[in-house]
This record gives sequence, C-alpha cells and structure tokens, in this order.
Amino acid sequence: MEALKLVARRREKTGRNRSGRERRLGFVPGVVYGESGPLPLVFDGRELRSVLRRVMGRAAIVTLELESGQRHAVVADHQRHPIRDTLLHVDFHEVSLEKKMHAHVPIRTVGVDECEGVKQENGILEFVTHVVEVRCLPADLPSECTVDVTTLRLRQKITVADLVPPSGVEFISHADLVIVACAAAQDKQEETETAASGEAKV
Repeated sequence: MEALKLVARRREKTGRNRSGRERRLGFVPGVVYGESGPLPLVFDGRELRSVLRRVMGRAAIVTLELESGQRHAVVADHQRHPIRDTLLHVDFHEVSLEKKMHAHVPIRTVGVDECEGVKQENGILEFVTHVVEVRCLPADLPSECTVDVTTLRLRQKITVADLVPPSGVEFISHADLVIVACAAAQDKQEETETAASGEAKV
C-alpha cells in the first residue's frame, strides 16, 4: 500500500464566509469523521489535489498530519464547483490501524485484447461490477483487484468466488456477484431488442 501523507490544519472558525476566504487564499476546507465526532480541517489546495489525483480510482489510506498528531483516513467524498470544476470541500473517514475496516476496492481487468471468447468465438465482454467490497486491516488494503479475462470463453463468467483474495483480505461481496461475462453477440442483440420492446409497451 502506497503511503500518502497530507498536512492539515484544524479550522477554528467555520461558515460559508470563512470557507470562501480560505478558498480565495488557495486552501480547501474539509472534515474528518471519527469516533470522537467530526473535526473541521483545512488543506493546502495544491497538496490536496495532488493526493486526490493519486487516490481516485483506487483504494488508499491517507495519513493526515495535524499539529496534535497523525490521523489515518480514507477519502469519503469531495465536492467541486459545477461550472469552474474547482475543488470546494473534501470529507475523510478516520480508520484505526489496529481495527479491520470495510472498503470498496476497484477492479482492474487485464487480458481484454487477448480474451479467447472475443477473439476466437466472436463474443462480447460485459463488465457488470467495477468494485468489490473487502474487509481487512488498513495496512493490508489493496489499491485494486486484478481480474484476468484472457482464458474466458463464450458464455462464461467470472464471479467474486473465482477471485483469490490477497493475504489478510476477506471479500465481503456476495460470492455469486458477477464481475465480467463473455456473452454471444446474438444473445446481446436479443436482450437489447427485448428491452426495447418492453419500453415500447409501457
């Protein structure tokens, strides 16, 4: 797991006017939610954007460096301006390094261009699930789960049950949850036509 650190400063005053002044000075307000309640923080905008670029699309623990000490957290949400796309606010959820946590880990599919069901049997890959839920200690949190579809044949599928969890990681998602399937082009066409027919009758 990559070590990500972010310096944060506690916000003594909150409110829309205060937040607006902080943003004009290049800072971004945020909150870290923990067992002791929400803690308002403010971050250097450039450093925060750099960390978010490295976090987005993957699972990661961020170490928040505060004057009172370190806090470990995951990014829960962030808000951007609807027009200017500037970063407005970020939410973190605190985690304990000694306690197992639940997290949604993104799935990275490899072997798409070499998939036997596509190349040899004219199949179509259907990506059904893009994340898998796991339970583990923060130190064991994988940034992603890799799924190889190279040997996937026509009308076959890969489910959570087919995955091998990394050491110290337990999959929480249902074992029958489909991640990717190789469907026949004809089946896909019939499915689309059936859906379209149903919509027309409504």
